[in-house]
Amino acid sequence: MNRSAFASLVSLASLALFVPAVGCKGGPPPAAAENHTFYQYDDQPGGTTSAFETPYPSLDYKDGNVEYIGVSILGGTVHFSRPKNWIIRRASLTAQKRFIEYVSPHQYIFSVYERLDFPSDTWTEVLTRYEEDAKTSGAEVIAGRVPVASLSAQGREYVIKRNVKASKAPYTNYSRELIMRSSNRYELVEIVHQGESVAPVVRELLRVVDTFQPT
Repeated sequence: MNRSAFASLVSLASLALFVPAVGCKGGPPPAAAENHTFYQYDDQPGGTTSAFETPYPSLDYKDGNVEYIGVSILGGTVHFSRPKNWIIRRASLTAQKRFIEYVSPHQYIFSVYERLDFPSDTWTEVLTRYEEDAKTSGAEVIAGRVPVASLSAQGREYVIKRNVKASKAPYTNYSRELIMRSSNRYELVEIVHQGESVAPVVRELLRVVDTFQPT
C-alpha cells in the first residue's frame, strides 16, 4: 500500500472527530449532498451511466467483503478502482467542466473534478490558483500542500472548512481535497464525510486513492 496515501487517509479519522453528525445511519445524509463546492452541476445521470463511466477491468479487485470495480471516467482521462456499491449521483461531460460525484452507503461523497491547469504549470501556480478559488468561495483552508501520492500520480492534500447554507440553518462542512497530477493533467479529488468518525471507511478509501490514475 502506498504510504503517502495511507498517511493521508488515516488522518481523516482524527479530522472527523470535529465534524458534526448529520442525518441517519441508513445512507448519506442530505446535508452532505448539498455541498456543491465551487462547481455548477450541469448533467444528472438518467437510467444509464455508461456515458460517464466505463469499465476498466484491470483494476477490478475484491478485499474481504468489499468488491471493487475498475472504472474509467471524465472521458477516459482518469482510471481508478472504486467500491461496487457506490452510486453515481451527479456527473457532467460538458467541455472544461467535466466531473463525477459518487455517493457511498457509508455516508461519504467522493467526487472528481476536471481542472483546467496546463500540464506545464508548476505546483506553486496550481496550488495558489486553487487556494484563491477556495477563499473566494468562502471556504477556509485548515491545512494544505501536504504531499501525497497514488501508484502513478503525485498529489497535494488540503483540509477545507465551509459554512454551507441549508433550509433550516447553516452547518459546517469539512472535506479532504487532493489535487492529483500526471504528466498530462491535473485533477481534483474531493472526499466529503459527515459523521463522528471515518475510521470504518478508511480501509475502503485506501484502494480508491492508491489506484487513482490520471492519464
